[in-house]
Order: sequence, then C-alpha cells, then structure tokens
Amino acid sequence: MFRLRQYDEAMLGYEQAFFELSEWPDSTLSNKQIQDMKNAFLLKKLYCQKAAQKFTMALQTSQRFDFSNLEDQEQIPLRNETVVCSFLAGLYDDCFNNVQQFKHFVKDSTQHTPTLLWEILSLTQLARYDEAKALIPTYNQAFHTQINAEDLFAFAQKPKFRSIRKAEALATFVPGAGMIYAGNTTQGIVSLVLQLGTLGYGAYSIINGYYFTGIFTGLGLFQAFYFGGVRRSAYLAEQKNMNLKNQYYQQVKKGLLSNRK
Repeated sequence: MFRLRQYDEAMLGYEQAFFELSEWPDSTLSNKQIQDMKNAFLLKKLYCQKAAQKFTMALQTSQRFDFSNLEDQEQIPLRNETVVCSFLAGLYDDCFNNVQQFKHFVKDSTQHTPTLLWEILSLTQLARYDEAKALIPTYNQAFHTQINAEDLFAFAQKPKFRSIRKAEALATFVPGAGMIYAGNTTQGIVSLVLQLGTLGYGAYSIINGYYFTGIFTGLGLFQAFYFGGVRRSAYLAEQKNMNLKNQYYQQVKKGLLSNRK
C-alpha cells in the first residue's frame, strides 16, 4: 500500500499491527523483540505520514517511540525522525529541544552529525543567529565544507526587523507613520489621507450645525480608521519580520546545502 501511495490505508495497517501486538503480544517473543517490533510499526507509520505531508501527525507518532534501554544505534533513527518531524511541523523550539535530547541520550558524539543541519536551521528560524553561526565550524568539519560563517550570517550584524510596539506607537501619534515604518509607504499615505479626511469632514459638519452627521459619520469613521491603522501597523510590522526571517532562513539553508558534498 505504501508503494502504491495508499498512505492512509498503510497507516491504518501499521496502527492495527501495533495495537494487536500491544493487546495480544506473542508469548514466544521476548519483551525486547516486542519493543523493537512496536517501534518498527510506528516508524513505518511515520514514513507514511511524512509521505502524505502530515508532519504534525508524524511528530505525534514519533512521540510514541519506546526508547527504554535502547542502544545508541537503535535510538538514532527514531530520535532523528523526531527531530526532522518537529522541524517539518514548524515547531522550531521543539526541534531544537529534540536535538538536545538526541545529543544527551545518544552517548556517542560521533553520531550527532545528522542533527547539525536541523539544529542550525531551527536556530535560524528562531532568529537565534549567533548560536546558529557558532555551529558552522562543527558543520564544516562534519560535512567537509568551507562555509564562511561571517559571510553566511552577515545579515545578523544588523537585521532589518521592525518593532511591533514602535509601529503601534507611531501610528498612535502620527496617522500612517506606523505603516510607513513597517515598510508600506502607500498604505501609510492612504491611512493618513483617510484619517485626516474623515476628521475634517466631522469637524466641518459640526461647525455647520450637522451634529449628528459630524459625530456619528465623520468622527465615527475617523475612529474606525484610526484604531484600524494602529492594528494594521502592528500587522504589517509582524509580516515584515516574518518575510525577513524567511529570507534569512532561505539564505542560510541554501548556503548550508549548496556546499555539501
């Protein structure tokens, strides 16, 4: 079923095999044999979930592995999949923590090499650039690359991130300024024009005796555009940061993989 890409059916088959082995274990098998078989069923189910791009489900499956009393060589493929699946699921803190668990429980440090890529990438996604950069010499040694850490992480010297609080503060005191600071000049100018226009319309209506129109239409619209502008500024700043993080991540990823032999 896996070869035929019938991943859901294959997942059910492996889960059924795991369940039956758990509920009705073969008395002729030792506890160690049962443990190995159950881990194998879960690993194959995880492969199906990865192939189906169900990475969160794959991570949940990896968390069911039984690591008790396993030798290093037995732990490595299981723990490595836990690291990979947590990264693919977008849980970069979990990925980094799983790498640390890998290093802690797999005593042979020469076997830690497969996790280096994921550790550097997860730190990059978390914007912990100095920590990621510090791992490049180890990466170079492990994969026989000659990556210049300073060049690869040159952007970290002065990252162009925007402060969400500053964007909100600017929008609070100067209409449109928060959006301009967040990198969208056009939206900032439009926001300024709308706020000044609705405020002016409200004031003009009140001065000319149209109190209801001035208060509920002019000032009401001004208030909506004002608070909307503050929220929009924060959103744009956050989006700007996300785009920059992804840009930096892609740069690091390309630098790491293009130098691999």
